[in-house]
Amino acid sequence: MKRNVLFIMVDSLRADHCWGTQRRCETPTLDRLRRQAVVCTQAFSTASTTTTSATSILTGAYPFVHGINTPVSGQLRPSLPTLPEVLKRHGYHTWAETTGPLEAATGLSRGFDSYRHRPYADWLDTGFGDRLVAKLRGDLPRPWFGFLHLWELHHPRRITAEHNRAEFGQHSYARAVSSLDRQLAHILEAAGEETIIVLTGDYGEYLADTKSNELVFGLKQWTSWLKRHSRALMHLRGAANAALLKTAHFVRRRESDFVRAWQGHGFHVYDSLIHVPLIFYGPGVFPRGLEVTGLTSHVDIVPTLLAALDLDPLPLLSGIDLMPYIRQPSQTWPERAIYTQASGAHGMVEPRFWLASVRTERYKYVRSWSNQALPEELYDLKQDPAERANLAGHQPDTVRKMRARLDELYGAASASLDMATNALTADEPDQLSLRLRDLGYQEH
Repeated sequence: MKRNVLFIMVDSLRADHCWGTQRRCETPTLDRLRRQAVVCTQAFSTASTTTTSATSILTGAYPFVHGINTPVSGQLRPSLPTLPEVLKRHGYHTWAETTGPLEAATGLSRGFDSYRHRPYADWLDTGFGDRLVAKLRGDLPRPWFGFLHLWELHHPRRITAEHNRAEFGQHSYARAVSSLDRQLAHILEAAGEETIIVLTGDYGEYLADTKSNELVFGLKQWTSWLKRHSRALMHLRGAANAALLKTAHFVRRRESDFVRAWQGHGFHVYDSLIHVPLIFYGPGVFPRGLEVTGLTSHVDIVPTLLAALDLDPLPLLSGIDLMPYIRQPSQTWPERAIYTQASGAHGMVEPRFWLASVRTERYKYVRSWSNQALPEELYDLKQDPAERANLAGHQPDTVRKMRARLDELYGAASASLDMATNALTADEPDQLSLRLRDLGYQEH
């Protein structure tokens, strides 16, 4: 009998708030899920923005393959099949509950029998959560594949009154994680023990020192109120936000913690922005309590899930099937390089602001897509996990090798892919821009 699959993508979920002794949040639901599942502790997103990352998750393809670099850059390449399309062909009822910038106009709705985009304030602790639980417990056609996109950790962040206390975290982000964890318990219970669960974040989030975090949190709560009550003030906020972020992008390492915390994500490919949890749960399919420490990427999810469901692999995938290493953990992990980019963030939709990166176990190399004014970057992740010392000027041989690995990834994709994309219809860019301005992603 085919198993139901629930894919949970939590916006802005950092890996270090899902495990580890340094975290200050309470997550009994996630802790229990981890003990019963396969946990990839070195998983990284393909982008530090939602639409680009989600497209990689649903296609198993890097951004330069699927073509979605910003929420308004066009539609998903028609030559690329999506995970829901494949599962639908194999008899699955497919549905999605999305929010934020994940509009159907991007092409992400392909393959879904039902694709519902909801207001971001439809949190799990509201009527939306009650309806979702009822849906999971109800008479959905089986087997089903559900894609659930959650917004609780993204600014303005959702913290229930019960969890807005120091015992659930020293800052707002940790409290939001604790609050979300309580709601996830209801979702997982309703999904049922035999349902396969895949849980990840679309990307991480920059967290400054506690004082800066809480100042930013308060200001963003205030500007969210302004956004709802004054279109003129929304315009002022959008313009100020764009100017701040464009300036900070060029200043790069010299910007303050406050500026980075205000940006939150999308401005770079630092590990704090792309290191995400990746959890596979399914009795009889995924072993209990297995920790995978090898380098993994969001593009590995599609081939791994298809293999776990005994379905044929797709062509043109950027990722690898993790099931051989899950079934036989003693196997030597492959030496590999994975790709990540920063593109289309707050006020930075132009390619001159974008960054491309290739990462190995040891090094991370970063360069601009097209702007020669931005220097190359190289970080030794073993010696400098915080990525504070740019070694590009000191290790030219390593830079050349990493640059070549990035070019190899590009070359392999362009040689085997129809690179055509579908343009948005005449009114879709305006509709998407309105939504993005409402979320604070674009200036007016």
